[in-house]
Amino acid sequence: MERITPHNYEAEQAVLGSVFVDQGAIKTLVDKLESDDFHRYQHKVIFTAMVELFQENIEIDYTTLSNKLETKGLLNDAGGIDYILGLINSVPSIVNLGSYINIVRDKSITRRIMDACRKIIEDGYTNEDAIDFVDGAEKTIFDIAKERRTTDFIKVSEVLEDVIEKTENAKNNVGKLTGLDTGFDQLNEYTLGLQKSELMIIAARPSMGKSAFALNLATNVAKTESRPYVAFFSLEMGSDQLVSRMLSAESHVHTMNIRTGSLSPTQWQQISLAQQTLSQLNILFDDSGTVKVTDLRQKCRKLAQEKKLDLVIVDYLQLLSGTTKENRVQEVSEISRTLKEMARELKIPVIALSQLSRQVERREDKIPIMADLRDSGSIEQDADIIVFMYRDDYYKKKESKYPDTVDLIIAKNRQGATTVDNIRLSFNKQCSYFGNITTQARTSPIGDIA
Repeated sequence: MERITPHNYEAEQAVLGSVFVDQGAIKTLVDKLESDDFHRYQHKVIFTAMVELFQENIEIDYTTLSNKLETKGLLNDAGGIDYILGLINSVPSIVNLGSYINIVRDKSITRRIMDACRKIIEDGYTNEDAIDFVDGAEKTIFDIAKERRTTDFIKVSEVLEDVIEKTENAKNNVGKLTGLDTGFDQLNEYTLGLQKSELMIIAARPSMGKSAFALNLATNVAKTESRPYVAFFSLEMGSDQLVSRMLSAESHVHTMNIRTGSLSPTQWQQISLAQQTLSQLNILFDDSGTVKVTDLRQKCRKLAQEKKLDLVIVDYLQLLSGTTKENRVQEVSEISRTLKEMARELKIPVIALSQLSRQVERREDKIPIMADLRDSGSIEQDADIIVFMYRDDYYKKKESKYPDTVDLIIAKNRQGATTVDNIRLSFNKQCSYFGNITTQARTSPIGDIA
């Protein structure tokens, strides 16, 4: 049985005929379709002529269209006068124009995907790098499919309804989080939890506790009642090292004791209880050394399709690589943009750890600022929330007034306030454990909107 290339000539005719029924239809067609979306050559020719008339501000009817085609020597290619005259009879109802357009676009996208697949097969015969091949194939298909999901402009009245509904829900849920619970009370006050589609950057100099804090976040989120799935991408440590830290934090047993096995009966009991708790959590580690940000996105898409993704944590951003190799600044820009796009596409929060530049060490005041973000200003642009970590006792040693603590500085918060007084957490370095300081006086986060 002969297979026919996907098309719908009746829908193509209805789309073109609608212009003769309603002059306003051409504006919609110009926004929604291109000549290549039509399968039949006659229809490509007619549509192109219509667009040219529209751009010249000439009203489109049988006479102007026929004249345009004849002038270009394409009247016969368009099927002649009789075919053009018959188009108006191909419009069942102008009310359904949107449906006709969708049919034409869907068939066009199907054909393009088929063409892309044929090219992918051909490339497969000569490609020597499997990872690059999969990456390119996925990007090609995704870019085509993404066009189908484009949406029209939304009226402010429609958006207002959603905003009012969210406000009503917030009123009825005073004190409750709208995102994933971080386990840190003050951080929750500023963010209302980790929000879907948002990119959070946690930045600090080495030895501030970034990785330990990220593991604490993963554990706290995974412990919540709904048992969310957390994907943790570690480009620096193996999964055994990460789990060892988690076990230490959960059991409050010194990391070195766990590594050496020098444990008292009480500590063994603590570790056993911690093991039971952690074993029930949906934390997924990837320590394969995934370096390309496109590979990371591919793995996350797969998890999302399996309904096993609620939060992504990347440790850390500067160890990722992009497709742009010419310039490190451009490459980091691509990485941060891809992580933000992934958050929006998969509708999940993404947390990426980031290194700060060495210029922090050269200043007398070691507290981080936006200018310290390493490699690219695009991190500041793409991130919804930027949190700096600062340890007073690391720099001031015994003179520090705040030993065994870490300050979180919210320098950017697109949907809320930045910190006036820093969020101070207790930090047990031996156990990689962060905790709330309940006695600390707090400043209300309502105020400085970023």
